[in-house]
Amino acid sequence: MVIHLIIEHEHLLTKETLMKRIRSAAKVQCPQKLEGALSLEIRLFDHMPLNIADCQKKRTYAEKGLIRPVHVSILQPSLQHIQEALHSIADQVPLQIVDLRVSQFYSMCERVEIIINTVGGGTRPSPKKETSI
Repeated sequence: MVIHLIIEHEHLLTKETLMKRIRSAAKVQCPQKLEGALSLEIRLFDHMPLNIADCQKKRTYAEKGLIRPVHVSILQPSLQHIQEALHSIADQVPLQIVDLRVSQFYSMCERVEIIINTVGGGTRPSPKKETSI
């Protein structure tokens, strides 16, 4: 089973609002609790800085993922918030995650993409849609 969540957000998104959006999007795609091993991929799309956004060549490279954020990361707090929010669809999220990948990118549209995949013998069929909030 694959669950793909796209959470669009504004620049100063609070922890509570982010977690609420993740919970609601996750429950739409997966009304039942997930069991067993999970693979989690998180893609954080940060606001593109002006020095990159103003230059067409740099902006194109950034949109393709060739220029990536290397500043002080927001990965650790975001990862904890996302894991807390995913308790709505999996009871033991930190223990169930056996594969984790977190990536940061620049984008003109700030968002967080979360892809959850069951590892091994998933019994439920894969959903045919993505959920954007």
